[in-house]
Amino acid sequence: MGFVNYLLLGTLAYASGWAVRVYVLSKKPAPQNPYSLTHPVIVRYLAVFFAIMMVVSWLIGQFILGHTRIDVIFILVNSAVATFVFSFGLSPDHADYNVPD
Repeated sequence: MGFVNYLLLGTLAYASGWAVRVYVLSKKPAPQNPYSLTHPVIVRYLAVFFAIMMVVSWLIGQFILGHTRIDVIFILVNSAVATFVFSFGLSPDHADYNVPD
């Protein structure tokens, strides 16, 4: 996989986080504690995305990169980086962009 493929994977991770924030979290009633990256709901979404990315990273390693064995380091690093990018899309800290008129 080259740079463009990883850029595409990062874009999909960011877009997934953004979609969860806009289409799932904004539709729910506002919580008592505002959403932050330490909020239990956000932590659950991050954990689920990390688990999904572990499977996706394993599939990338097996079928695209041709790893003959399970490459644990590749799977963990790829999943951690994708989850980090996902957290930027999920983060409600910059939900109001205050675009000027």
